[in-house]
Amino acid sequence: MIKLQNLTFTYAGSLEPVLKEINLTITDGEFVLLSGSSGSGKSSLVRCLNGLIPHFYGGRIRGTVEVEGWVTINYPLAKLATKVGLVFQDPENQLVTTDVEREIAFGLENLGLPRPEISKRLEEALDTVGIASLRYRSLSELSGGEKQKVAISSVLALKPQILVLDEPTSELDPQGAEDVLGIISRLNDELGLTVILVEHRLDRVIHLVDRLIVLEQGKIVADGHPAKIILSQYEELDKIGFGFPPLIFLRQKLIKAGHQVNDLPLTVKQARTVLETFFRTVKAPPPRLDKKPSGIPVIEVEKLWFAYQKEPMVLKGIDLRLYQGEFIAVMGRNASGKTTLVKHFNGLLKPGKGKVLVNGQDIKKTTVAELARQVGYVFQNPNDHLFADTVEEEIAFTLKSLGFENIASRVNDALQRFNLVPYRKQYPRFLSGGEKQRVALASVLVAEPKVLILDEPTRGMDNALKTSLMQFLKEYRQQGHTVIVVTHDVEMAAAHAERIILLSEGKVVVDGHKKEVLSRALLFSPQINRVLQGFEKYGVPQDILTVEEALNLLKEEGNGSVDHGG
Repeated sequence: MIKLQNLTFTYAGSLEPVLKEINLTITDGEFVLLSGSSGSGKSSLVRCLNGLIPHFYGGRIRGTVEVEGWVTINYPLAKLATKVGLVFQDPENQLVTTDVEREIAFGLENLGLPRPEISKRLEEALDTVGIASLRYRSLSELSGGEKQKVAISSVLALKPQILVLDEPTSELDPQGAEDVLGIISRLNDELGLTVILVEHRLDRVIHLVDRLIVLEQGKIVADGHPAKIILSQYEELDKIGFGFPPLIFLRQKLIKAGHQVNDLPLTVKQARTVLETFFRTVKAPPPRLDKKPSGIPVIEVEKLWFAYQKEPMVLKGIDLRLYQGEFIAVMGRNASGKTTLVKHFNGLLKPGKGKVLVNGQDIKKTTVAELARQVGYVFQNPNDHLFADTVEEEIAFTLKSLGFENIASRVNDALQRFNLVPYRKQYPRFLSGGEKQRVALASVLVAEPKVLILDEPTRGMDNALKTSLMQFLKEYRQQGHTVIVVTHDVEMAAAHAERIILLSEGKVVVDGHKKEVLSRALLFSPQINRVLQGFEKYGVPQDILTVEEALNLLKEEGNGSVDHGG
């Protein structure tokens, strides 16, 4: 059992507590979802459970944290690790060895377990997460999603009584996320393991959990069964920018328009039953005529082949034309070559064979520094950006290195745009995952590059910040800039991208308009599209991707006035 009494914590150097008078009890075997806006205290709360606060992260702490009868402040981290296994938001903060097998065995060896027991647990951990094929691979060669699976395996090998996961699916493709969540759910159901999951993407997990706890500004503002909380506190949670799954959002919009919707759908199957009556009389709209991308090419890729040293080919004969003003989402399974491809667009990687042109310049003949004036790149891991002592210095560095004027004014604008004013004097690496991501975005976007590449930009972002970022990118495109997003966030791509490039095993398998690529896809289709796939018998078009499109369809067909506000 976990028991927190009057817990208040303030990080060293900060005046405002990140956790405020938290009182919480979690019983054995519960599956708890911890959610809330970026910076609300979620990661800080779970750090208290395994002693990282206050043993590693310094600061002022009041109150008590008790885990399975142990008051955490009285026990070292090594002992607490046998009670609470924590999988970090950023797996690279957790990986300490050179290859997968050594990484999983590392914690077991530190506990002094006998060799036969280590071998047994190693095999179990590899099989449980399904990464036996990676056991001899170097960690440096793995994709972000593969590293996340290794981190989960290394924690499971310790056989903790409580498993805490901080955004475990943030770097995983839809199938990988489903696999990991299935494993976690099975550990909870079959072994009675207590699971505490921190997650922004509620559509992936809300139907699996027993309890939802919502934090806001360091305080618990909601705690109970997910359905009960949503039904009783929807308006209050909506005001703080809570990211409701699309199915629930559609239900609330229908209710607001005066329709009777009694049940709360948490899965696609439930939604088909609940929403079927609203789509019985829809007539298919005229065929959509999509224009092929055209205009001024900003990036041209010709017969691109690439492999890392002594490794198989990662990219295999890629041909692409990317045009000025496009919003492109690059998608695909983990390790399909997405990040490797876009790193060629700013010269971080050079072609093994073939050619990449940026505004007509061959990247083989152009330095990364020269390309940086034209192509901005936001890395998947924000820690790859952050090195300055304060947030404002981090943002100013880009402007100084590229010779901009009016630096102070530009920095202030960036701080306001990304809600970073309260953190301007703070050390960037001490911020939460979502806050660090915003600092990295601001440090690149402040230079206004003509081509902007973002690798998993919504990772760790709450709904309000994601909405703000997408609005900014929309305005950015309207100025003639090109936006390229590498993402596993299907809902974001469906709502905001126009063109989808889908990679598999280093090849482009589909390149086209989002409605062509995402509709009726097995893995890369948004929730609303999966629901409406059951209604084609009523004439519902099969390329509806978002809540807004579904509402517009109902409104056009006279099925009631639907309010699109808020």
